Amino acid sequence: MKYDVAVIGSGPGGYVAAIRAGQLGLKTLVIERERIGGVCLNVGCIPTKALLHAAMLLGEMDEAKRMGLRANVSVDISALNRWKESVVRRLVKGIEFLFKRNGVEVLRGEGTLVAPGKVRVVSDGETVEVEAKNVILAMGARPKYLPNLRRDGHRIWDSNDAVSLPEVPESLLVVGAGAVGLEFAFIYRRLGVKRVVVVDVMEQVLPGTDSEMARIYERILRRMGVDVRLKTTVKEVSDDGRVVLSSEGEETVEEYEKVLLAIGRVPNSEGLREVGIELDRRGFVITDDRMRTNLPGVFAVGDLAGPPMLAHKAHREGILAAEVSAGMDVRRNWRYIPAVVYTYPEFATVGLTEERAREEGYDLIVGKFPLTALGKAHTLGGVDGMVKVVAERESGKLLGVHMVAPEASSLISEATLALESGLTLEEVERVIHPHPTVSEALMEAAANALKRAIHIVN
Repeated sequence: MKYDVAVIGSGPGGYVAAIRAGQLGLKTLVIERERIGGVCLNVGCIPTKALLHAAMLLGEMDEAKRMGLRANVSVDISALNRWKESVVRRLVKGIEFLFKRNGVEVLRGEGTLVAPGKVRVVSDGETVEVEAKNVILAMGARPKYLPNLRRDGHRIWDSNDAVSLPEVPESLLVVGAGAVGLEFAFIYRRLGVKRVVVVDVMEQVLPGTDSEMARIYERILRRMGVDVRLKTTVKEVSDDGRVVLSSEGEETVEEYEKVLLAIGRVPNSEGLREVGIELDRRGFVITDDRMRTNLPGVFAVGDLAGPPMLAHKAHREGILAAEVSAGMDVRRNWRYIPAVVYTYPEFATVGLTEERAREEGYDLIVGKFPLTALGKAHTLGGVDGMVKVVAERESGKLLGVHMVAPEASSLISEATLALESGLTLEEVERVIHPHPTVSEALMEAAANALKRAIHIVN
């Protein structure tokens, strides 16, 4: 079996690489051991966002009572799971359709790179040898565990367990205050879990994000009924649900029906070093600006190629790897990758935080616009939050944009475009934004940095 491109893995990096390779006329094979779409489509991005939407609707129904709207609401977990899975199935079928239309072949089985241009596939007990001019590694990553805290699928869950929504427990301890942990905390709290506690060893939720915005977001979580405990570790989880927590030297024992591990992911890079692929100290594949590894004709994309571990980053890397495989003279040319936490309100960020910009020596000008001054936020019943812009003082050039707001996941694209285009505060402020919209908050934040926002005191 000979191909121009063989892609191992069909997640966001792999399936996009395969489709783009097919568009470019390359004979392409996708090797997948599980379900087309990988983690993102089957147990990650898509099903969690489906559950988050359902959870958001439950919150809106509570808000509707304040508007004089009354309805009897109940949650049918089985029906909700069926709806979530139907969303996943439709999108998987869509990718399979696109494979066919672009001439991409699919081989089910465990793919292993054995040498440049050679892949061994074990499928239904049989071994198949595949030859390809180019091999794109897109094997993704898996949930990370701790030596004293590992998934058992019963008492201790990982994200794969949580997204399957096996039940709504009475109490849930979420270990990890990153995007995954906070999204599941939101989902399960909205679905009726009486006690949701999030713990993290770090000093803020969403480590690495702008600290001021993280504090705003944490306050919103607390008002929602999520108990956030920082600088806290889990020492032990017993079979009977007793959990030993340690915070600044003091230990407490509490009981939880379920414990969810959300402490990050590790790359599926086992065996690659043995065939000569260079890995970093954390096990991620090292690539150049064309997604090439140190082996000729071998590429790596997505989570396997290192953080940030985001589907949209994997998409762009998959396209780039396919185009380089086709002989195109292209390189990685993006500078900014946005990130979003899809709760309500949403948390979105792109570019430098205020802290990081100061560390890099910038003389800063910062603008902020609270949602309490935004008309659209009041009509949505979501006035908690803020939009913050960070810019270089002398030039006014944008360096970073951070949001806690409804619709932030869409609005952050405008901010990313502004950053990629090198726009200044004044250029963002001059753009007429429709009224009333959440997007006005970005314009007003830029204006506030220049001391001329209209709807707040500068």
